Amino acid sequence: MGYRNVERALEDLDLWNQHTPRRQQYVHAGISDLWVRYNSWDNYQDLRSFNDEHESVWYPVAYQIPALRFMVNDVLAHLPPVELGGVLITKIPPGGAVQPHSDHGWHAEYYPDKYAVQIKGNKAQAFHFEHLQLSAEPGEVYWFDNSQVHWVTNNSDEDRITMIICTRERV
Repeated sequence: MGYRNVERALEDLDLWNQHTPRRQQYVHAGISDLWVRYNSWDNYQDLRSFNDEHESVWYPVAYQIPALRFMVNDVLAHLPPVELGGVLITKIPPGGAVQPHSDHGWHAEYYPDKYAVQIKGNKAQAFHFEHLQLSAEPGEVYWFDNSQVHWVTNNSDEDRITMIICTRERV
């Protein structure tokens, strides 16, 4: 299943925003989320404790759209042995943005290596760091350091959809 088919499956199944705590933070308020892998939702009491130390599990969408796990495995196959943490898909609407921020806390620091897989994108959309911006096309993968201030803009007329895979080197 290619990126275009994954994009269509994500839209057809309308699975966005089933878990809203992350979107309640101002920097992510204007975007949509799809949690593919993270702390078991059964453990949710509040956002702070939910983000504390945990073992990530696959969410139902990973089985509803098996190509998502294949995409993750394709990325992992190009890395040295790693431990897989959370997997999140974000959708930024036309004209939307993620505000400048840096990510901290147990998960962000335990899984410091983040890989973005562009599912839908174009040159009018960009991932930004200070003095740098990257406009990825569908199928492109890039590493980023989310402990540094970063933000995303979508100055296009279509959604920007990105899968974020969190890993750490096996010790």
